Amino acid sequence: MLTASVKTTKTKVLGTLCVILAVIIALILFFFGGNAPEASSEAVSRHVTDNLSRREFIASRGWETEEEPSSVAEVSLPQEFDDVLTWYNELQIASGMDLTPYLGKTVMKYSYRVTNFPGSGEVYATLYVYDGTVVAADIASHTDSWQKSIDGK
Repeated sequence: MLTASVKTTKTKVLGTLCVILAVIIALILFFFGGNAPEASSEAVSRHVTDNLSRREFIASRGWETEEEPSSVAEVSLPQEFDDVLTWYNELQIASGMDLTPYLGKTVMKYSYRVTNFPGSGEVYATLYVYDGTVVAADIASHTDSWQKSIDGK
């Protein structure tokens, strides 16, 4: 029978355990940490407090606007979705937003004229804000009668 003895100290055991733990953490991050969001428009906060932060939110989606909103209005959302609002909410969900929690609430609507949209016609970016948070956003052409998510999709 073969036996071996190792003389060690608490410091060596603790150091070895720390190295093993670090390797385990590194492996977990390597295999499961790849789903971290990239720096993109989603990384920009939906919290808006003033005109500048609303315009920064729109700019984070690639749109340049005039300095001031072309219209500001208070809008009461219905208690439940109809066909049109269901379609509109699908646009919002594709952009990482969802109107469902805000049904029956009153939101502020801010519309800005977009200055860098390719082509002719007037295009507006519209934000719907509840309690300082953008809850919906879109771009729309008033001359060509179309509407897309704020991401242009």
